[in-house]
Amino acid sequence: MYHSDFVHLHVHTQYSLLDGACRIKELVQKAAEYKMPALGMTDHGNLFGAIDFYENAVKVGVKPIIGCEAYVAPGSRLDRGTSSGPKGMGASHLVLFARDEAGYKNLLKLVSAGYLEGFYYRPRMDKEILAKYSEGLLATSACLRGEVAWYLRQGDYAGAKKAAGEFSQIFGKGNFYLELMEHGIEDQKIVNEGLLKLAKDLNLPLVVTNDVHYLTQTQYTAHEALLCIQTQTMLNDPNRMRLKTDQFYFKDPALMKKEFAWVPEALKNTLEIADKCNLQLRFDQIHLPHYEPPSGRTKEEYLKELCQKGIAERYGRATPEIEKRLEYELSVVKKMGFVSYFLIVWDFIHYAKQRGIPVGPGRGSAAGSLASYLLGITNLDPLKYGLLFERFLNPDRASMPDIDIDFCFERRGEVIDYVTKKYGKDNVAQIITFGTMQARAAVRDVGRVMAVEYGNVDKLAKLIPAEIGITLKEALEKEPELAKLYKDEEIARQIIDTAQVLEGLNRHASVHAAGVVISDKPLTEYIPLFKTSDDQITTGFSMDGIAKIGLLKMDFLGLRTLTVISEAIKIIKTTRGIDIDIDKIPLDDKKTYEILAKAQSFGIFQLESSGMRDLLKKSRPTQFEDLITILALYRPGPMGSGMLDDYIKRKKGEVPVRYDHPKLESVLKETYGIIVYQEQVMQMASTLAGFTMTQADHLRRAMSKKVPEIMEKMRRDFVEGCRKTSQIKEEQANKLFDFIDYFSGYGFNRSHSAAYALISYQTAYLKANYPVEFMCALLTSEKDNTDKVVEYVKESEAMGIQVLPPDVNESVSQFKVINEKTIRFGLLAVKNMGSIAIESIAENRKNGPYVSIFDFCRRVDLRLVNRKVLESMVKCGAMDCFGSKRSQMMEAIEGALGMGARTQKEKASGQFSFFDTDEGFSDFKKESENLPDLAEWPQAQILAFEKELLGFYLSGHPLAHYQVEIKEFTDYSTKNLKMAVDGQEVKLVALITSIKLTTTRRTNERMAILKMEDVEGEVEVLVFPSTYPVVSQYLREGEVVVLVGKVNLREESPKIIAGDIKPIGDVYKSVKTISLDLSRVNESGLKDLQQRLSKFPGKIPVYLRLDTKGYKSVQIMVGEDLFVAPCHDLIEEIKILVGQDNFSMSL
Repeated sequence: MYHSDFVHLHVHTQYSLLDGACRIKELVQKAAEYKMPALGMTDHGNLFGAIDFYENAVKVGVKPIIGCEAYVAPGSRLDRGTSSGPKGMGASHLVLFARDEAGYKNLLKLVSAGYLEGFYYRPRMDKEILAKYSEGLLATSACLRGEVAWYLRQGDYAGAKKAAGEFSQIFGKGNFYLELMEHGIEDQKIVNEGLLKLAKDLNLPLVVTNDVHYLTQTQYTAHEALLCIQTQTMLNDPNRMRLKTDQFYFKDPALMKKEFAWVPEALKNTLEIADKCNLQLRFDQIHLPHYEPPSGRTKEEYLKELCQKGIAERYGRATPEIEKRLEYELSVVKKMGFVSYFLIVWDFIHYAKQRGIPVGPGRGSAAGSLASYLLGITNLDPLKYGLLFERFLNPDRASMPDIDIDFCFERRGEVIDYVTKKYGKDNVAQIITFGTMQARAAVRDVGRVMAVEYGNVDKLAKLIPAEIGITLKEALEKEPELAKLYKDEEIARQIIDTAQVLEGLNRHASVHAAGVVISDKPLTEYIPLFKTSDDQITTGFSMDGIAKIGLLKMDFLGLRTLTVISEAIKIIKTTRGIDIDIDKIPLDDKKTYEILAKAQSFGIFQLESSGMRDLLKKSRPTQFEDLITILALYRPGPMGSGMLDDYIKRKKGEVPVRYDHPKLESVLKETYGIIVYQEQVMQMASTLAGFTMTQADHLRRAMSKKVPEIMEKMRRDFVEGCRKTSQIKEEQANKLFDFIDYFSGYGFNRSHSAAYALISYQTAYLKANYPVEFMCALLTSEKDNTDKVVEYVKESEAMGIQVLPPDVNESVSQFKVINEKTIRFGLLAVKNMGSIAIESIAENRKNGPYVSIFDFCRRVDLRLVNRKVLESMVKCGAMDCFGSKRSQMMEAIEGALGMGARTQKEKASGQFSFFDTDEGFSDFKKESENLPDLAEWPQAQILAFEKELLGFYLSGHPLAHYQVEIKEFTDYSTKNLKMAVDGQEVKLVALITSIKLTTTRRTNERMAILKMEDVEGEVEVLVFPSTYPVVSQYLREGEVVVLVGKVNLREESPKIIAGDIKPIGDVYKSVKTISLDLSRVNESGLKDLQQRLSKFPGKIPVYLRLDTKGYKSVQIMVGEDLFVAPCHDLIEEIKILVGQDNFSMSL
């Protein structure tokens, strides 16, 4: 078979972060199109993409050559300065390739050392460590930044010769090549001439490379933008880093041969290097760490012993069913070589539980294992809930078990520390993950480096639909306005075209939120290591790479809900003296199912979204199995297929439940004849066709992958099995197979759903039975999330629980239960308040409550409690307990701090202070009476400060000033919308709190989803395309508007379909007349009224209603000179005079 006689070796993929723009799949495909027999990968300083590159290259028949363009320190890698080496050299480049397994392992060690030992701006190695790990490696001299090239550019041939000789000696004869490149750069001509001379003088081989950074020549501009994103510069910056020409692309081999026809041996040497590099990675091995059981027992014996103890704890005694199931599971675990795996997982979970670290009931298919349940790895009885072991571990499917563990959000790190200490810091690491450039971010980045006006870039970015993973191509198809800008405006087209080249590329590396790897040997025997910008050591391979090479990958997840449960239990112990064992609560608690049926599920795990609340109300769960089903069905697939609605109707008895075969009732009865779980697919295959559970798991997997050849075989086996096992004829058997196949696509893992349903139930139980403690724990857990705090404060109020503002004399760092109906705001939830400052406040409060801002500043440590803390407490109301105005205390801060500092200085120096005497202290306490004589801030300012510091309003609401408008322009509030008729037109005065722009699915027309609030609550408002263009100019967060729309009551929470939205000020233009009842106004008041009306001259008549002695009240119209222009300020002034109830307007 013909293949190209040139191979690209020096190539940067997307893993050369913000430098390489070659996507691996496209790259290897291009190499295959060019008939290249092999392809190199040489990312800057790392091996992030090694596994990804290797697998994709093999798939297209291209030999992968794994390498790295390393950074070499001019002296020692341990030297963090720039003094070593020639002046101006810095870290030079050197390309390394793995020739074999030994070379690969050495490359892993070198790259790891670069990050862990030699990092100084770049991950650097040095010649000492290169010599130590040179076996199996092949090196090339790299680009113009290589050491040899650097000396040649300086005109120092001797230096270049010395450097080349050193590298040749390090890697051995025939394993160091001099790289020739040609990109149209002047320096390269000088370097290439020098390299030719060196090759001759030192008898070193030459090789041609092209330092590939992007795939096609047309991507040059996009790559320049990428470099600007990396260096935070602009494209028009003459001093920025750049590649200078557009020649750094994946050139056709024919073009390379033409450009380097003058050195045919250097072209040929690309194939020579490819022939020398024969690394074969193995993905069929498992590297479990060794678990040492107690002396005198084997691992198998110890595992069985632990399971037997678990039987006694879980069941009291063993039954034949338990013994048979356990014996089978342990035999499979032993056969597959996973005994150590189970012991390792048991060990760190046992450690966590022994130290009171909350552990979740399990995740995923692991809940199907009885052994896991007996070991305490999971907390759901698989026998009771029909969970299948084969869904977790299939003896015919040789893959690592996958047990993901939830730990308390705040203490997860303790478990990782324990594992690290037990198995060795060299054998344990957290796993790397890569952030990619998503469509919106790519547009913003490109617009910035092109120096396009921010407003124009922002407009483009916001037109991209807010959908996870959406591409710019999809956005252009979905958003007509974006497509129009792309078509009509050159700058928009340039931004989007450039961003399309960059979107999806890796932007940065960071630590995976949960992944931890544990190895039997130091990790550098298998993988490279990486150090993040905050000095955390992680793997150099991501999750997929770790799994493929057979390392034990665990997900140590931090679940905030477990923290909430733990905290609530502690609070219950404090407030009620009750010890709650959350694992032993009854699963049939009446109160719990009552709040679930009413959809009172804010704060309940997995059940608080509006869609889920709607589902709860419709389905009205009455048993734990209902929760398992609800969690499994609440997904796009089942909801889109109608399964969810069908389930609800069948559960309510509105639709009869039928089974296509009598044997199916035992499998599908719990879910009313609907296939909800993957396990049901397996059980049906077993019940109808006599499949073993192992065979049934193969069927489940085959149906999920839909490979035609496998499916056809499975169909034949199923039909034949149905005939033998259930005497079902071929035609019906095929129909049953089709039935199972259709629903299998929507099936969910029952084990996972059951485990999460348990956490959902536990939180619901606490909320139903210990509401104030649960809400207090919930607020504390979300203290840093303002939106959640606001949501849970409102939920508390709806439950009849008052959340009091922060108080310097009563608040602690966390939210605090005062009594069964009251929670005090936690100080840590106040912006600018740190734990150290709060500790000082609490410590000094032990000597008695603070009596004034002066007393406070005298007693707390002002090194810890600074001006910003003090200002924050005044502004949020935490010092209202002193009885002074906030404006006064804010003005007094300077003096209070000065007095406090003097007092503390005198005390520290041992000097006598007037304040140390009883008389002095008594006078000191009176200082609060000497606060500046100031009026309190306007209510709007008070509320603004509360919003700023707490995230929401505690002592009022911005709409409180619009009571007349609410009375005149509103016929419903958010609270009583449910009393309206579906489709009825309603009017509300409300505050716009959030705006989400989106498009309709069918026509791609612009619409908006708003959140609006009044003084009683909030409502979702849908602004459809027919209305959006008319009202869009008024849609601004914080805007007070009059909303006219039709109420939609078809879901659990009412929504409003907007018909019209106007700023509150515009509505006054519709006022026809104003009427005032003067029954409360005396003669002097009439003069006052005249003056007030004259301040707002206009054309709207004012009518006055007067009571006269012995006569009925009369109405008169004021003269035209007192006609007014209605506005909010006019209303406020008149309202003060005549009273709110004595004022009205006609529209």
